[in-house]
Amino acid sequence: MHATIQKQLDDLVSYFKPGEKVFVVGCDNCAAKCHSGGIPETEAMAQRLARRGVDVIGWCVPQPPGVSLCKLANTKKVLQQEHGEEVEKADSFLVLACGQGMHTVIDAVEGKMCHPGCDTIFGGETVSDDFITEYCSLCGECIIEYTGGLCPVTLCSKGLLNGPCGGAQNGMCEVNREQPCGWQLIYDRLKSIGQLESLDRYQDPKNYAKWSRPRNLTVGEKEATFRSLAGLTTVPNRD
Repeated sequence: MHATIQKQLDDLVSYFKPGEKVFVVGCDNCAAKCHSGGIPETEAMAQRLARRGVDVIGWCVPQPPGVSLCKLANTKKVLQQEHGEEVEKADSFLVLACGQGMHTVIDAVEGKMCHPGCDTIFGGETVSDDFITEYCSLCGECIIEYTGGLCPVTLCSKGLLNGPCGGAQNGMCEVNREQPCGWQLIYDRLKSIGQLESLDRYQDPKNYAKWSRPRNLTVGEKEATFRSLAGLTTVPNRD
């Protein structure tokens, strides 16, 4: 699940040159679940842009229901055949999907300009219909075999690989008192499965450059809120 949140409408409008003919493309899988690029949001985006003077010549969310935009063969078929005339007339495409969906549209329209309509904020688990949270930072060096299947890079605000910092109180992180201590979660998990000896293993430093922290996305039909240690970002999906 790639969590996405729409970019601010004013930013999107600034992407287009006067007279640019725009076709809007959504995704019926992850973006639909995030209310950032499903059928209602894609149709609404086409209307919102048109009201602001953008020349929108069409929109689509490739079907069948639930298919990911990043399935290239299907996206090519839908854009080149089912919407071939509109795609031919379009100067550019606004993609309401993750970065992978964006690149799929680039390949499907063979060289035409594509604009990102969403920020891809993390890959996570859909806990409920309106809450998505992050458990994996996609770091490329997974050590969860030794931490009970829980990722310390993601669940610990400091990304510590070898145990807690000592600042937690009552099981809550010292960086964010509303967030459980990642290493408390790991300890509890290892204890429950009888593998506390895994804590004796030293984990070498990871080879990564970007710091990772837990984030979450609260989604609704009218707006979405992205929460990170940088604060809250709320973006409306409707006018």
